[in-house]
Amino acid sequence: MILPRPLVTLHFAQTLDGRIATPGERVALSTPAGIEHAHRARADHDAVLVGARTVMIDDPLLTVRACAGPQPMRVVLASALGVPDRARLLAASGNGQPAAGRVLVVGAAGRATDGARARLEERGAEVVLVPATDCGRVSLPHALAELHARGVRRLLVEGGGIVLTSFLRARLADRAEVEIAPRLLGDTAIPAVGALGEAPLASAIDLREPAVELLGGNVLLRGDIGYPD
Repeated sequence: MILPRPLVTLHFAQTLDGRIATPGERVALSTPAGIEHAHRARADHDAVLVGARTVMIDDPLLTVRACAGPQPMRVVLASALGVPDRARLLAASGNGQPAAGRVLVVGAAGRATDGARARLEERGAEVVLVPATDCGRVSLPHALAELHARGVRRLLVEGGGIVLTSFLRARLADRAEVEIAPRLLGDTAIPAVGALGEAPLASAIDLREPAVELLGGNVLLRGDIGYPD
């Protein structure tokens, strides 16, 4: 059965060699124009999604601040509900910050404990559990169905690399917007996208009808994602 889901756009910044960070450390790749564009993208979507590791390393707010616009729901995929108590997205709005969208943490049934769920709910987050995959991660089709049931029709996925790869492997991403910084980090850095299978180049995932624009010193590449038959 095909579950209902929102339209999914992948949005991330990477280097020329396809890297998004160094191990355990955030790397600032976006230009000021790129940050503004990313915030406009958030405002144009009903929800923005990241994985738990991105929350641990980057500690994002996932709010709209660099432009005017509505605040999206903020979604974290965390199989065992391992979102740090110190995470900024769990902090209450205030101190001059804009009112933030609600937080939804999606965990995997069988991996999330009652204690972890209670801890997040005490911090004001909504928690939902969906079936786990064979490797114990959140089932993306079921997670997307939960978002669709909550009124999310346009979803922005910002990372990290494991999450981006999972959406592409599952063929659940519809569009991509990639900000490319003219820098090289080398093969010890973390790739934006991991292994997608052993398909030949002629059958690779591609961007169809791509468009390019400058974001300060960076380049934005966007287009519809095409999957091999």
